Amino acid sequence: MGVAGATAALAMVLTGCGSNAEAGKVGTVEDPVTIRFAWWGNDSRAKTTLEVIKDFEAANPTIKVQGENTEFSSYWDKMATQIAGGTTPDVFAMSGAYPSEYASRGVLLDLDDVKDQIDTSKFAEGTVDLGKIDGKQYTITAGVNSMSMVIDPKVFEAAGVELPDDETWTWDDYAQIAADITKNSPAGTFGTTPMSNDSFLAVWARQSGEELYTDDGKKLGISEDTATEWFELNKKLMDTGGAPSASQTVEDGSAQPEMTLMGQGKQGMKISWSNQMNSYSGSPLVMMKMPGESKTPGAWLRSSMEYAISSKSAHPKEAALFINYLVNNVDAATKIKSDRGMPANTELKAAITPLLKESQQKEAEYLDRIAEMDIEPPLPFPAGSSATMEVLNRFNTDVLFGKISPRDAAKGFIQEVNSNLG
Repeated sequence: MGVAGATAALAMVLTGCGSNAEAGKVGTVEDPVTIRFAWWGNDSRAKTTLEVIKDFEAANPTIKVQGENTEFSSYWDKMATQIAGGTTPDVFAMSGAYPSEYASRGVLLDLDDVKDQIDTSKFAEGTVDLGKIDGKQYTITAGVNSMSMVIDPKVFEAAGVELPDDETWTWDDYAQIAADITKNSPAGTFGTTPMSNDSFLAVWARQSGEELYTDDGKKLGISEDTATEWFELNKKLMDTGGAPSASQTVEDGSAQPEMTLMGQGKQGMKISWSNQMNSYSGSPLVMMKMPGESKTPGAWLRSSMEYAISSKSAHPKEAALFINYLVNNVDAATKIKSDRGMPANTELKAAITPLLKESQQKEAEYLDRIAEMDIEPPLPFPAGSSATMEVLNRFNTDVLFGKISPRDAAKGFIQEVNSNLG
Protein backbone atom coordinates (compact mmCIF):
# COMPACT_ATOMS: atom_id res chain seq x y z
CA MET A 1 0.00 0.00 0.00
CA GLY A 2 1.55 3.34 -1.05
CA VAL A 3 0.75 6.90 0.04
CA ALA A 4 -2.43 6.96 -2.01
CA GLY A 5 -3.43 3.59 -0.55
CA ALA A 6 -2.77 4.76 2.98
CA THR A 7 -4.86 7.85 2.36
CA ALA A 8 -7.70 5.75 0.95
CA ALA A 9 -7.58 3.46 3.96
CA LEU A 10 -7.64 6.41 6.29
CA ALA A 11 -10.71 7.75 4.53
CA MET A 12 -12.57 4.68 5.75
CA VAL A 13 -11.74 5.34 9.38
CA LEU A 14 -14.63 6.01 11.72
CA THR A 15 -14.02 8.67 14.32
CA GLY A 16 -15.00 6.16 16.98
CA CYS A 17 -11.83 4.14 16.40
CA GLY A 18 -9.02 4.79 18.86
CA SER A 19 -6.50 3.33 21.23
CA ASN A 20 -6.95 -0.15 22.58
CA ALA A 21 -5.65 0.92 25.99
CA GLU A 22 -7.86 -0.08 28.91
CA ALA A 23 -10.26 2.82 29.47
CA GLY A 24 -10.54 4.43 32.88
CA LYS A 25 -7.54 2.71 34.44
CA VAL A 26 -5.80 4.74 37.14
CA GLY A 27 -2.07 4.17 37.38
CA THR A 28 -0.13 3.40 40.55
CA VAL A 29 3.54 2.63 41.13
CA GLU A 30 2.62 -1.05 41.55
CA ASP A 31 0.22 -1.10 38.59
CA PRO A 32 1.13 1.71 36.16
CA VAL A 33 -0.87 2.62 33.09
CA THR A 34 0.67 1.81 29.72
CA ILE A 35 0.68 4.12 26.73
CA ARG A 36 1.94 3.34 23.24
CA PHE A 37 4.29 5.60 21.28
CA ALA A 38 4.83 5.10 17.55
CA TRP A 39 7.46 6.77 15.39
CA TRP A 40 9.43 6.17 12.21
CA GLY A 41 13.19 5.98 11.76
CA ASN A 42 16.30 3.85 11.56
CA ASP A 43 17.85 1.61 14.22
CA SER A 44 19.91 4.46 15.64
CA ARG A 45 16.82 6.59 16.26
CA ALA A 46 15.03 3.60 17.77
CA LYS A 47 17.90 2.91 20.18
CA THR A 48 17.99 6.53 21.33
CA THR A 49 14.22 6.73 21.71
CA LEU A 50 14.08 3.59 23.82
CA GLU A 51 16.77 5.06 26.10
CA VAL A 52 14.68 8.22 26.50
CA ILE A 53 11.60 6.12 27.25
CA LYS A 54 13.47 4.34 30.06
CA ASP A 55 14.48 7.69 31.53
CA PHE A 56 10.89 8.93 31.37
CA GLU A 57 9.58 5.79 33.06
CA ALA A 58 12.16 6.15 35.82
CA ALA A 59 11.00 9.73 36.42
CA ASN A 60 7.31 8.78 36.09
CA PRO A 61 6.86 5.34 37.71
CA THR A 62 3.07 5.40 37.26
CA ILE A 63 3.45 5.44 33.45
CA LYS A 64 4.90 2.78 31.16
CA VAL A 65 5.60 3.51 27.49
CA GLN A 66 5.50 0.83 24.82
CA GLY A 67 7.70 1.99 21.93
CA GLU A 68 6.89 1.05 18.32
CA ASN A 69 9.42 1.90 15.60
CA THR A 70 8.72 1.54 11.86
CA GLU A 71 10.70 2.42 8.75
CA PHE A 72 9.36 5.57 7.13
CA SER A 73 8.45 3.76 3.90
CA SER A 74 5.79 1.69 5.68
CA TYR A 75 4.95 3.91 8.65
CA TRP A 76 1.85 5.59 7.20
CA ASP A 77 0.46 2.32 5.85
CA LYS A 78 0.80 0.82 9.32
CA MET A 79 -0.84 3.85 10.92
CA ALA A 80 -3.80 3.67 8.53
CA THR A 81 -4.26 -0.01 9.34
CA GLN A 82 -4.10 0.59 13.09
CA ILE A 83 -6.54 3.48 12.97
CA ALA A 84 -9.01 1.50 10.89
CA GLY A 85 -8.67 -1.43 13.30
CA GLY A 86 -9.13 0.65 16.45
CA THR A 87 -5.57 0.11 17.71
CA THR A 88 -4.26 3.66 17.34
CA PRO A 89 -1.16 4.38 19.46
CA ASP A 90 -1.70 6.91 22.24
CA VAL A 91 1.16 9.11 21.02
CA PHE A 92 2.48 9.05 17.47
CA ALA A 93 4.84 10.97 15.21
CA MET A 94 3.49 12.92 12.26
CA SER A 95 4.71 15.17 9.44
CA GLY A 96 3.69 16.83 6.21
CA ALA A 97 0.01 16.81 5.30
CA TYR A 98 -0.91 13.97 7.65
CA PRO A 99 -1.89 16.16 10.63
CA SER A 100 -4.52 17.82 8.43
CA GLU A 101 -5.63 14.45 7.08
CA TYR A 102 -6.00 12.93 10.53
CA ALA A 103 -7.47 16.01 12.22
CA SER A 104 -10.18 16.27 9.56
CA ARG A 105 -11.33 12.74 10.46
CA GLY A 106 -11.35 13.18 14.21
CA VAL A 107 -8.31 11.00 14.84
CA LEU A 108 -6.31 13.65 16.75
CA LEU A 109 -6.94 15.01 20.23
CA ASP A 110 -7.38 18.76 20.58
CA LEU A 111 -4.36 19.44 22.77
CA ASP A 112 -6.18 22.26 24.51
CA ASP A 113 -7.68 19.41 26.55
CA VAL A 114 -4.24 18.68 28.02
CA LYS A 115 -2.70 22.15 27.94
CA ASP A 116 -1.78 21.93 31.62
CA GLN A 117 0.47 18.94 30.89
CA ILE A 118 2.43 20.42 27.95
CA ASP A 119 4.55 23.53 28.51
CA THR A 120 5.33 25.54 25.35
CA SER A 121 6.38 28.76 27.10
CA LYS A 122 10.03 28.36 26.07
CA PHE A 123 9.35 27.54 22.41
CA ALA A 124 10.77 29.85 19.76
CA GLU A 125 8.30 32.37 18.37
CA GLY A 126 5.93 30.84 15.82
CA THR A 127 6.88 27.21 16.45
CA VAL A 128 3.82 26.45 18.59
CA ASP A 129 1.51 27.62 15.81
CA LEU A 130 3.09 25.08 13.43
CA GLY A 131 0.83 22.52 15.10
CA LYS A 132 -2.41 24.46 14.67
CA ILE A 133 -5.05 23.47 12.13
CA ASP A 134 -8.15 25.61 11.77
CA GLY A 135 -7.26 27.38 15.00
CA LYS A 136 -6.91 24.22 17.10
CA GLN A 137 -3.67 22.80 18.48
CA TYR A 138 -3.38 19.22 17.24
CA THR A 139 0.38 18.63 17.32
CA ILE A 140 3.53 19.74 19.12
CA THR A 141 6.68 20.12 17.06
CA ALA A 142 9.45 17.67 17.90
CA GLY A 143 11.97 19.90 16.13
CA VAL A 144 12.26 22.33 13.25
CA ASN A 145 14.08 22.26 9.94
CA SER A 146 13.94 24.10 6.63
CA MET A 147 14.65 23.62 2.96
CA SER A 148 18.29 24.40 2.19
CA MET A 149 21.07 24.06 -0.35
CA VAL A 150 23.75 21.62 0.78
CA ILE A 151 27.17 22.34 -0.74
CA ASP A 152 30.25 20.13 -1.04
CA PRO A 153 33.21 22.58 -1.11
CA LYS A 154 35.66 19.89 -2.21
CA VAL A 155 33.68 19.27 -5.41
CA PHE A 156 33.65 23.01 -6.11
CA GLU A 157 37.39 23.29 -5.45
CA ALA A 158 38.26 20.32 -7.65
CA ALA A 159 36.18 21.81 -10.48
CA GLY A 160 37.71 25.27 -10.05
CA VAL A 161 34.28 26.81 -9.42
CA GLU A 162 33.76 29.51 -6.79
CA LEU A 163 31.22 29.01 -4.04
CA PRO A 164 28.05 31.07 -4.60
CA ASP A 165 26.97 34.08 -2.58
CA ASP A 166 23.71 32.81 -1.13
CA GLU A 167 22.49 36.35 -0.42
CA THR A 168 22.40 37.22 -4.11
CA TRP A 169 22.40 34.13 -6.32
CA THR A 170 19.52 33.27 -8.66
CA TRP A 171 18.16 30.05 -10.11
CA ASP A 172 19.90 30.87 -13.40
CA ASP A 173 23.17 31.15 -11.43
CA TYR A 174 22.42 27.77 -9.87
CA ALA A 175 21.90 26.11 -13.25
CA GLN A 176 25.07 27.65 -14.67
CA ILE A 177 27.16 26.68 -11.65
CA ALA A 178 25.83 23.11 -11.86
CA ALA A 179 26.79 22.89 -15.56
CA ASP A 180 30.27 24.32 -14.86
CA ILE A 181 30.93 21.79 -12.09
CA THR A 182 29.95 18.83 -14.26
CA LYS A 183 32.03 20.14 -17.19
CA ASN A 184 35.17 20.52 -15.07
CA SER A 185 34.81 17.36 -12.99
CA PRO A 186 35.72 13.70 -13.61
CA ALA A 187 33.10 11.55 -15.27
CA GLY A 188 30.40 10.56 -12.79
CA THR A 189 30.51 13.79 -10.78
CA PHE A 190 27.72 16.32 -11.31
CA GLY A 191 26.79 19.82 -10.25
CA THR A 192 23.45 18.81 -8.80
CA THR A 193 20.42 16.53 -9.14
CA PRO A 194 16.80 17.67 -9.64
CA MET A 195 14.84 17.75 -6.40
CA SER A 196 11.22 16.64 -6.77
CA ASN A 197 9.58 17.57 -3.49
CA ASP A 198 6.30 19.35 -2.81
CA SER A 199 7.85 21.46 -0.08
CA PHE A 200 10.50 22.64 -2.52
CA LEU A 201 7.69 23.47 -4.94
CA ALA A 202 6.05 25.42 -2.11
CA VAL A 203 9.25 27.47 -1.69
CA TRP A 204 9.33 28.02 -5.46
CA ALA A 205 5.71 29.22 -5.41
CA ARG A 206 6.31 31.56 -2.49
CA GLN A 207 9.28 33.12 -4.25
CA SER A 208 6.81 33.99 -7.04
CA GLY A 209 4.35 35.54 -4.60
CA GLU A 210 2.07 32.49 -4.62
CA GLU A 211 1.27 29.68 -2.18
CA LEU A 212 1.26 26.00 -3.07
CA TYR A 213 -2.30 25.67 -1.74
CA THR A 214 -5.15 28.12 -1.37
CA ASP A 215 -6.05 29.24 2.16
CA ASP A 216 -9.15 27.03 2.20
CA GLY A 217 -7.08 24.03 1.08
CA LYS A 218 -9.54 23.15 -1.67
CA LYS A 219 -7.10 23.49 -4.56
CA LEU A 220 -3.56 24.34 -5.53
CA GLY A 221 -2.61 28.00 -5.28
CA ILE A 222 0.41 27.75 -7.55
CA SER A 223 -0.27 28.97 -11.09
CA GLU A 224 0.26 26.90 -14.21
CA ASP A 225 3.03 29.27 -15.36
CA THR A 226 4.93 29.00 -12.08
CA ALA A 227 4.60 25.20 -12.01
CA THR A 228 5.75 25.05 -15.64
CA GLU A 229 8.87 27.05 -14.80
CA TRP A 230 9.68 24.59 -12.02
CA PHE A 231 9.48 21.60 -14.37
CA GLU A 232 11.53 23.57 -16.92
CA LEU A 233 14.27 24.14 -14.35
CA ASN A 234 14.65 20.43 -13.64
CA LYS A 235 14.74 19.66 -17.37
CA LYS A 236 17.29 22.44 -17.94
CA LEU A 237 19.60 21.05 -15.28
CA MET A 238 19.74 17.72 -17.11
CA ASP A 239 19.86 19.14 -20.65
CA THR A 240 22.78 21.45 -19.85
CA GLY A 241 24.73 18.67 -18.17
CA GLY A 242 24.44 20.09 -14.69
CA ALA A 243 22.52 17.00 -13.54
CA PRO A 244 22.76 13.31 -14.49
CA SER A 245 20.48 11.43 -16.86
CA ALA A 246 16.84 10.84 -16.04
CA SER A 247 17.45 7.20 -15.13
CA GLN A 248 20.35 8.08 -12.83
CA THR A 249 18.31 10.86 -11.24
CA VAL A 250 15.51 8.40 -10.45
CA GLU A 251 18.03 5.92 -9.04
CA ASP A 252 19.69 8.60 -6.92
CA GLY A 253 16.33 9.74 -5.59
CA SER A 254 15.56 6.32 -4.15
CA ALA A 255 19.03 5.63 -2.69
CA GLN A 256 19.94 5.81 0.98
CA PRO A 257 21.62 9.16 1.78
CA GLU A 258 25.13 7.73 2.04
CA MET A 259 24.72 6.03 -1.36
CA THR A 260 23.54 9.13 -3.22
CA LEU A 261 25.92 11.11 -5.38
CA MET A 262 26.14 13.70 -2.60
CA GLY A 263 26.88 10.98 -0.06
CA GLN A 264 29.68 9.65 -2.25
CA GLY A 265 31.27 13.07 -2.77
CA LYS A 266 30.20 13.17 -6.43
CA GLN A 267 27.81 16.12 -6.34
CA GLY A 268 28.42 19.80 -5.76
CA MET A 269 24.96 20.98 -4.66
CA LYS A 270 21.81 19.34 -3.38
CA ILE A 271 18.47 20.84 -2.32
CA SER A 272 17.75 19.12 0.97
CA TRP A 273 15.98 19.37 4.27
CA SER A 274 18.45 20.94 6.67
CA ASN A 275 18.46 18.01 9.10
CA GLN A 276 19.26 15.57 6.29
CA MET A 277 22.70 17.07 5.67
CA ASN A 278 24.00 14.99 8.55
CA SER A 279 22.91 11.79 6.79
CA TYR A 280 25.35 12.22 3.91
CA SER A 281 28.66 10.46 4.48
CA GLY A 282 30.79 12.48 2.05
CA SER A 283 33.32 15.19 2.83
CA PRO A 284 32.52 18.10 5.20
CA LEU A 285 29.55 19.99 3.82
CA VAL A 286 28.17 23.49 4.21
CA MET A 287 24.59 24.76 4.17
CA MET A 288 23.36 27.78 2.23
CA LYS A 289 20.13 29.54 1.40
CA MET A 290 18.49 28.41 -1.80
CA PRO A 291 18.71 30.68 -4.85
CA GLY A 292 16.17 33.49 -5.08
CA GLU A 293 15.74 33.96 -1.34
CA SER A 294 17.11 37.51 -1.30
CA LYS A 295 14.35 38.87 -3.56
CA THR A 296 11.25 37.13 -2.19
CA PRO A 297 12.02 34.56 0.53
CA GLY A 298 10.19 31.26 0.22
CA ALA A 299 11.79 28.99 2.83
CA TRP A 300 10.36 28.81 6.33
CA LEU A 301 10.90 26.99 9.60
CA ARG A 302 8.71 23.89 9.63
CA SER A 303 8.20 20.92 11.90
CA SER A 304 10.46 18.11 10.76
CA MET A 305 8.47 15.81 13.03
CA GLU A 306 5.41 16.43 15.19
CA TYR A 307 3.81 14.62 18.13
CA ALA A 308 0.06 13.97 18.32
CA ILE A 309 -2.27 12.17 20.72
CA SER A 310 -5.10 9.87 19.67
CA SER A 311 -8.51 11.44 20.29
CA LYS A 312 -9.59 8.09 21.74
CA SER A 313 -6.61 7.53 24.00
CA ALA A 314 -7.68 6.24 27.39
CA HIS A 315 -4.78 8.12 28.98
CA PRO A 316 -4.50 11.54 27.32
CA LYS A 317 -2.93 13.26 30.34
CA GLU A 318 -0.22 10.62 30.65
CA ALA A 319 0.36 10.84 26.90
CA ALA A 320 0.69 14.61 27.20
CA LEU A 321 3.17 14.29 30.06
CA PHE A 322 5.28 12.03 27.85
CA ILE A 323 5.24 14.58 25.01
CA ASN A 324 6.16 17.29 27.49
CA TYR A 325 9.17 15.22 28.53
CA LEU A 326 10.26 14.71 24.92
CA VAL A 327 10.18 18.42 24.06
CA ASN A 328 11.20 20.04 27.36
CA ASN A 329 13.52 17.72 29.28
CA VAL A 330 17.22 18.53 28.99
CA ASP A 331 18.31 14.90 29.51
CA ALA A 332 16.06 13.78 26.67
CA ALA A 333 17.39 16.60 24.49
CA THR A 334 21.02 15.65 25.08
CA LYS A 335 20.23 12.17 23.79
CA ILE A 336 17.95 13.10 20.88
CA LYS A 337 19.99 16.20 19.91
CA SER A 338 18.90 17.31 16.41
CA ASP A 339 17.74 13.91 15.17
CA ARG A 340 14.13 15.13 14.89
CA GLY A 341 15.15 18.65 13.89
CA MET A 342 16.45 21.44 16.11
CA PRO A 343 14.50 21.71 19.39
CA ALA A 344 11.82 24.38 19.40
CA ASN A 345 12.55 24.96 23.09
CA THR A 346 15.21 27.67 22.91
CA GLU A 347 16.83 26.68 26.20
CA LEU A 348 17.22 23.08 25.04
CA LYS A 349 18.62 24.24 21.71
CA ALA A 350 21.24 26.29 23.53
CA ALA A 351 22.03 23.35 25.81
CA ILE A 352 22.61 20.82 23.04
CA THR A 353 24.42 23.06 20.53
CA PRO A 354 27.88 22.53 22.12
CA LEU A 355 27.25 18.77 21.97
CA LEU A 356 26.54 18.74 18.24
CA LYS A 357 28.89 17.64 15.51
CA GLU A 358 30.32 20.37 13.30
CA SER A 359 27.80 19.66 10.53
CA GLN A 360 24.92 19.82 13.01
CA GLN A 361 26.18 23.13 14.34
CA LYS A 362 26.17 24.41 10.75
CA GLU A 363 22.53 23.39 10.54
CA ALA A 364 21.76 25.29 13.75
CA GLU A 365 23.44 28.39 12.34
CA TYR A 366 21.49 28.08 9.09
CA LEU A 367 18.17 27.76 10.92
CA ASP A 368 19.06 30.88 12.92
CA ARG A 369 19.54 32.72 9.62
CA ILE A 370 16.13 31.54 8.40
CA ALA A 371 14.52 32.54 11.72
CA GLU A 372 16.05 36.02 11.48
CA MET A 373 14.26 36.51 8.15
CA ASP A 374 10.98 36.41 10.12
CA ILE A 375 9.11 34.62 7.31
CA GLU A 376 5.45 33.78 7.83
CA PRO A 377 5.02 30.02 7.38
CA PRO A 378 2.31 28.76 5.05
CA LEU A 379 -0.79 27.14 6.45
CA PRO A 380 -0.39 23.40 7.11
CA PHE A 381 -0.73 21.37 3.93
CA PRO A 382 -4.42 20.47 3.67
CA ALA A 383 -6.29 17.20 3.95
CA GLY A 384 -6.07 15.33 0.66
CA SER A 385 -2.54 16.55 -0.08
CA SER A 386 -0.55 13.62 1.30
CA ALA A 387 -0.34 12.17 -2.23
CA THR A 388 0.91 15.42 -3.80
CA MET A 389 4.57 14.43 -3.69
CA GLU A 390 3.82 11.13 -5.40
CA VAL A 391 1.95 12.95 -8.17
CA LEU A 392 4.72 15.54 -8.50
CA ASN A 393 7.42 12.87 -8.74
CA ARG A 394 5.54 11.03 -11.44
CA PHE A 395 5.07 14.07 -13.64
CA ASN A 396 8.63 15.27 -13.06
CA THR A 397 10.01 11.86 -14.04
CA ASP A 398 7.96 11.96 -17.24
CA VAL A 399 9.39 15.41 -18.02
CA LEU A 400 12.96 14.21 -17.47
CA PHE A 401 12.42 11.21 -19.73
CA GLY A 402 10.90 13.45 -22.43
CA LYS A 403 7.49 11.79 -22.28
CA ILE A 404 5.66 15.05 -21.58
CA SER A 405 6.39 18.78 -21.87
CA PRO A 406 6.85 20.95 -18.77
CA ARG A 407 3.66 22.83 -19.66
CA ASP A 408 1.60 19.65 -20.01
CA ALA A 409 3.15 18.32 -16.81
CA ALA A 410 2.05 21.45 -14.97
CA LYS A 411 -1.48 21.12 -16.33
CA GLY A 412 -1.70 17.44 -15.44
CA PHE A 413 -0.19 17.94 -12.00
CA ILE A 414 -2.60 20.74 -11.10
CA GLN A 415 -5.61 18.83 -12.39
CA GLU A 416 -4.77 15.62 -10.51
CA VAL A 417 -3.90 17.31 -7.21
CA ASN A 418 -7.03 19.46 -7.36
CA SER A 419 -9.02 16.28 -7.85
CA ASN A 420 -7.39 14.80 -4.72
CA LEU A 421 -8.19 17.92 -2.74
CA GLY A 422 -11.76 18.13 -3.99
